[in-house]
Amino acid sequence: MDTQPRYTLGDRQDDGRYPVTVDNTTEAGYVYRRHGSWYGVMPGQTEARRPDRFQAAYHLVRLIDAGHRPAEKAGLRLTSAARDLLISPHLRLTAPNIVRASEATARLAELGWRPLTGYPGADQSWRMACLLGCGWKGTRFWSHLRGRNGDNTPRPMCRHRGCIPQSQHADRIAAVATQAPDCTCEFKHVTTVVEAITYLPLALSAEANGWYSTAVHLARLLGPCPAASVRAKALRTALDDIL
Repeated sequence: MDTQPRYTLGDRQDDGRYPVTVDNTTEAGYVYRRHGSWYGVMPGQTEARRPDRFQAAYHLVRLIDAGHRPAEKAGLRLTSAARDLLISPHLRLTAPNIVRASEATARLAELGWRPLTGYPGADQSWRMACLLGCGWKGTRFWSHLRGRNGDNTPRPMCRHRGCIPQSQHADRIAAVATQAPDCTCEFKHVTTVVEAITYLPLALSAEANGWYSTAVHLARLLGPCPAASVRAKALRTALDDIL
């Protein structure tokens, strides 16, 4: 590896990506960390797993030297804001991952949180906003909020530094939590098992048609909705039936 790297790592983005520029001129893709490993991604090429961010970035240098460039169409699909706000592009778009994302976003709504990026997976940092009136935005781990080892108590109990007093949490959460029995949105979301069985496969098959089709179907399954908890239960039942 060169003493003076030919790549430049940009600042960490909200979704955990570090943009990579080669030779100070060519935007090559990005690197990100997941489960202890680093991945180098050039849209349109197979991503490479490496032990650290530097080797992951250097993988993109080699791709540039081999004549590859980020594919505009693939990059558009991978970086679509509509899709990324629902589920992280780092996750495989599978039925179990969609159902887990639905359950996680529904639980956040019940606890007074609003996700600012797509569901990243159980043990990954997730950018979100606290809805209890303090204005806080930052990253939390979903695995901490859902509880662990059979204990469903979210942690930490104080939520975050600078939040309102813990004694006020229950009343404030009850005021902002959304747990309606049915969807009242202009764009109809899934709330029944029949609908879940219909739209879950459509979201998966839509990916082959591009990011827009995928985002539309995913919006029915993961978009903000006052009946998010009902939807999550319907999707879980549908998944058990499908599998």
